[in-house]
Amino acid sequence: MNKYQIPNIIKACRILELLAENADGLSASDIEQMSEAARTTVYRILQTLCAQGMAEKRNGLFFAGTQLVKIGLDSLHSMEIRSLCVPFLRDLANKTGCTSHLAVPAGWQSLILEVHDSPNPVRVASRPGTTVPLYCSSTGKIFLAYIHKDSLKNYYCSHHPEKFTENTITTLEEMEKEVNKILENGCSVDAQEYHENVCCIAAPVKNGSREVCASIGITGPSSSLPEQRIEGISGEVTQCAEKLSEAMGYSRN
Repeated sequence: MNKYQIPNIIKACRILELLAENADGLSASDIEQMSEAARTTVYRILQTLCAQGMAEKRNGLFFAGTQLVKIGLDSLHSMEIRSLCVPFLRDLANKTGCTSHLAVPAGWQSLILEVHDSPNPVRVASRPGTTVPLYCSSTGKIFLAYIHKDSLKNYYCSHHPEKFTENTITTLEEMEKEVNKILENGCSVDAQEYHENVCCIAAPVKNGSREVCASIGITGPSSSLPEQRIEGISGEVTQCAEKLSEAMGYSRN
């Protein structure tokens, strides 16, 4: 090891990597074993990471923290998908009259990476760098359905979903039905589940490896997105997601 390297910082970096790789969380003993670091060292590093928001502890398990995700935003800005998505977001916003956005999975959250504002005066949307829960956001539910479907039970055991509105889905049984609906329709709808009077629609973006790497969607006031209009706009969102997927190298064949 280089004499200028600090051993405990190397161990902390390894622990952060482990947390990022294990979205279902790790116990302190798991981290001790996987990092091959001493128990007291692991304990001190975890306490420091939690204090700085780089890690979070829930129900005895440790997860990557939201601060870690936000720090990573600067590097995410250079991602290929961010430069590719801009014209697609602009086109989607113009076609639907809603604010369009692109999100990427960030552990058990959805990270808004890029936003194109609605051409209309009334604009409702989160800004780039915002993280939102998976279970009550349209982009987040895409990631639950396509990436975390097999971990839903663990998710609901380790998380205690907050009921933001009367429409928020907070039970495993309800979410399993929702996920199956999303997989069947190819898109997800946030029907005032995170904010009152705000609706969102999202669809998955796939890369050349045919993996869901992002989600593209729209946000608007519920008054401009009544149920009878959602089906038509869902088609626009899905079509846009398919075009961006092709630009990312995705092929059905």
